[in-house]
Amino acid sequence: MRFIIHGAGAVGSLVGGWLADSGAEVVLIARDAHADAVNQHGLHIRSVKGDRVVKLPAVTSPNQIAPRADDVLFLTVKSSQTAASVQSLREVFPEGIPIFCLQNGVRNEELAARRFLTVYGAMAGVSVTMISPGVISHTLNHLISLGNYPLGCDEFGLDIAAQLEKAGFRVTTHESIMAVKWSKLILNLHNATFSIIDKHLQYGLASPAISRFMADVEEEGLHALEVAGISVADANNPIEFPKRLAELRSTSEAPEKLAQAEEIPLELRTYPSTWMDLKRKRGETEAGYFNGEIILLGEKYGVPTPYNSTLLNIIETMAADGTEPGLYSIEELMDQVEQRRLMIYNS
Repeated sequence: MRFIIHGAGAVGSLVGGWLADSGAEVVLIARDAHADAVNQHGLHIRSVKGDRVVKLPAVTSPNQIAPRADDVLFLTVKSSQTAASVQSLREVFPEGIPIFCLQNGVRNEELAARRFLTVYGAMAGVSVTMISPGVISHTLNHLISLGNYPLGCDEFGLDIAAQLEKAGFRVTTHESIMAVKWSKLILNLHNATFSIIDKHLQYGLASPAISRFMADVEEEGLHALEVAGISVADANNPIEFPKRLAELRSTSEAPEKLAQAEEIPLELRTYPSTWMDLKRKRGETEAGYFNGEIILLGEKYGVPTPYNSTLLNIIETMAADGTEPGLYSIEELMDQVEQRRLMIYNS
């Protein structure tokens, strides 16, 4: 079996790197600079548990790979790149090859299913940052959830789960993987929050103001899903919202925990990819595939979404204007939400 990781940025490189380190055959498809660095010096993986260097090949395009019958595709590009990526992969690989959409968002599997016959959804419950070409930092968690799209989990999916577990991931398998991916979308609503206020996740979870804001955003998103009839129920769903929301709302003032969070080295802090998009002035983010989904459901089913509307409007403006993270503090962001709320209810 050979794993082809298409879109090997931070998450894709971690998955490919850990698989290769466990003895699996892996090829990364990455941007030029990252591919060159990996080929020349190996993939450097940093983490709180230490650093390692993994040797594996990297290319820059699917057409540089001669397809084999035992290939497995992992798609790890951002949602805006899915359609083009699926097209380029299909030009090289046959329609019967299995493809795993290890991506945030809930629209990628449908696009992949238009060109490939065997599609799996996969949820990455890991936090990874691209430090520089050839160097990634694994900052938090090691969970991957997977299942057939749209329903079930067949023997091949279980085989891949076993390979990922051997590589060091904690893997859950699911009858309804899209319920899990909608759950992850709710968590991804905060990508905009942490980018706007320029704080990392470890700090946010120690801050009562940020944690309560997170709970409010998630509850708004979950309410929109409920009204729309979209379920996040799955027997093995690793994201338990009642417990999570209770924990967020119970965060208390603890100056020592905030101080500890501030002392975490920059490369080991958990920032969302949206934060990096703003830092590198890429001009766009994935927020439309996260907060935008909730806003669309709200508009369709008559559910007010002042939190997500505010977040999306601010983050898209920041991206377009080339504004770096930190435009607002959490208090200022809360004021922006309140202004939008008043505007919605007074209209």
